[in-house]
Amino acid sequence: FVVEQPGVVRIVRDGAVLPQPFLDLRARVAFGGERGLLGLAFHPDYAVNGRVFVHYTARPDGRSVVAEYGVGDDPDRASTEGRVVLEEAQPFANHNGGDLAFGPDGMLYVALGDAGSGGDPLGHGQNPGTLLGSLLRLNVDGAEPYAIPADNPLLNRAGARPETYAYGLRNPRRSS
Repeated sequence: FVVEQPGVVRIVRDGAVLPQPFLDLRARVAFGGERGLLGLAFHPDYAVNGRVFVHYTARPDGRSVVAEYGVGDDPDRASTEGRVVLEEAQPFANHNGGDLAFGPDGMLYVALGDAGSGGDPLGHGQNPGTLLGSLLRLNVDGAEPYAIPADNPLLNRAGARPETYAYGLRNPRRSS
């Protein structure tokens, strides 16, 4: 599976790109510079439930969106109808972060940049009260659109967003 910044996910099989995309979000994705389709993660039980998650910057305003799509009878095509899991405004066009991954704990980790510009002028990176500049940890199996894991470190901290697993990040594009 290859994620293309303009909003397409393609499948490469036996060294060749399949003619039809797995998922085509070009109508929804704002791209260019650091914006676009930024992350893709398959649910740990994907073989059974066909759930796939994407992280992109949306038209027309560049907000960060995490959405879920499903795969039906054709395993080479995701549904064109998705469900928004999370949205967060991005006041600048850079430092959107982007990574999306399921951890060994089954939780979905979402990396959001500090929303950019020079020197983080809005102070997002050091503010636990915003999702920007953070690594989020979500339970996408616990509730709609998600549940907060009971052991998230900022869950009961006054003024902090409970989704936050770590903050103080500038532009977390990738993680491992």
